[in-house]
Amino acid sequence: MRRSEPGTAREGVQAMVDALPALVGYWDSELRNRLANAAYVEFFGKSPAELHGTHIRELLGDELFAEILPYVEGALAGRKQLFDQRFHTPSGELRFTQTSYAPDVADGEVRGFFVLIIDITERRRIEEEGERSRMQLAEAERIARLGSWEWDIPNNRLTCSEGLFAIYGITAEDFDGHYEASNTQYIHPDDRARVETEIQQAVETGTPVDIEYRIIRPDGRVRRLHSRAELTADAAGKPLRLTGTAQDVTELRAAAEVLHQTASDIGRRAAELHGYPGRPRNADLSKLLGPRQLEILGLVAEGLSNGEIASRLYLTESTVKWHVRKILRALGVANRAQAVARYLSTATHS
Repeated sequence: MRRSEPGTAREGVQAMVDALPALVGYWDSELRNRLANAAYVEFFGKSPAELHGTHIRELLGDELFAEILPYVEGALAGRKQLFDQRFHTPSGELRFTQTSYAPDVADGEVRGFFVLIIDITERRRIEEEGERSRMQLAEAERIARLGSWEWDIPNNRLTCSEGLFAIYGITAEDFDGHYEASNTQYIHPDDRARVETEIQQAVETGTPVDIEYRIIRPDGRVRRLHSRAELTADAAGKPLRLTGTAQDVTELRAAAEVLHQTASDIGRRAAELHGYPGRPRNADLSKLLGPRQLEILGLVAEGLSNGEIASRLYLTESTVKWHVRKILRALGVANRAQAVARYLSTATHS
């Protein structure tokens, strides 16, 4: 078989390394370049003739050479090296690379080392953008007192955002990532069954979750959350994941209760001063309202919101709103405050 001419063999090796998508080079034991593929030459802005025989310090400059010197020394000592690097190219562009040095050993002597450099600038850019987005989301969640979660149903994995951990007063290390463990430990004992029913109904029927419930944080504080979630299923209807949000509405609900109580006080004072045209002040409300409506009106008079009434009576909030509208029409009043005043007036004169 005919041997290849030395020049032909070298050209074949050069053609092969030029076809590789990474930067490939070879530096001898004196740290002078003996091989560089087209990507290597282009990356450093040199011509093949300029690069060949150049000392690595001349190519990289004193500062960058000092950074990689420990890895160079490791390679010349016969040890493989792998490290990430950031530097500016001769054109001033910031690049990120992952570099590996493979010692070239013959008869126990290190003659140099092969270099493989992968440009990871784009990957780093994506990672940094992802980190910025994550931090922006975490800050937005913190301001809104909002958290998000996703339950991978087939694998029973629950992923939570940093905002949700903050609401619950825990860290990611306190959480085992499984749904069963997470849905009972912090939810208020009186609300657990209702929350579980809502979740199961969503999984079985696809009904969106819209619920308020209480949690007990590790520090003992009770917080009220408003949670929404929607189911994603495959083409066959098999549930895949439940994705939702939870917002801490403790202060919001407390403020609403104060407003409702204020409205009740105003309505009661109005009832003490004025009658209601066309209806006796001590009219029997049971003749105008059904038992459920009387029950709801009583809770409205206590200052409870529609959501709280729904939680108390195990109704949906939309059902409570419907009853309240019916109550207002039946009593001939314009708002909740007047309805409460009518209720309290009747109770006072009965």
